[in-house]
Amino acid sequence: MNILKEILDNKKEEVLLLKKSFPIGQIKEGIIQKNYPVKSLFDSLSKNKINIIAEIKKASPSKGIILEDFQPLKIAIDYETGGASAISILTDENFFQGKIDYLTAIKSVVSIPLLRKDFIIDEYQVYQSKFYGADAILLIGKALGFSELKDLSSIANEQDLDILYEVHDEDDLEKGIKLGFNIFGVNNRNLNTFTVDNDNVIKFSKLIPEGSILVSESGILSKEDLDNIVLNGVRNFLIGEYLMKSEDRVGLLQVLLNA
Repeated sequence: MNILKEILDNKKEEVLLLKKSFPIGQIKEGIIQKNYPVKSLFDSLSKNKINIIAEIKKASPSKGIILEDFQPLKIAIDYETGGASAISILTDENFFQGKIDYLTAIKSVVSIPLLRKDFIIDEYQVYQSKFYGADAILLIGKALGFSELKDLSSIANEQDLDILYEVHDEDDLEKGIKLGFNIFGVNNRNLNTFTVDNDNVIKFSKLIPEGSILVSESGILSKEDLDNIVLNGVRNFLIGEYLMKSEDRVGLLQVLLNA
């Protein structure tokens, strides 16, 4: 069984349990009561010469524990101070040791948009994302069929949630173009083998629609890695492990943004 299939099978069971413990009707009522202000990920990624979505994640299936002294609020403040355009928050518990509560807590200490990064397969998770304070969600082309993507994106649009649409091949890209997505993320990590190839995003940079945003995901482990991709016209990056492991996240972000 490949890793993605294992995660998705687990996620289906998780969502079934969540629907029983916290019904969708209660979540929808809570969204109305909270009435969060809308923060646009698209606008935030359109502002600077280089934009970084800085990621908060404690662990991953490929790396295990990334940071033992894990303080998500402090990390989030460091990211905003360092100039990140947005923050990505891993909320999957079983494989990444995340928590959806991190969204609400981090929203109280930063003002930049928050991306919920998880394996979203059900409308329940879209409403749940809004309830806990996400400004954007990740939808993975490899995990969802066309009709599923259409339904989930429709709900996200109703809830004023931006979508970072993740592609791995041209079939994924074609689905996203047909559905009118405007933020495309190219995961340089193969979700079956978890190997990384930074040339992946460069290939897609020629294929995404004009006026849309391309985000390079995974694979940045040095300033040189980022600079090489920038030379090929890519300006937006999602960076996790490299920032998480740094002893000076503010300083590292400033170095990376000064390309």
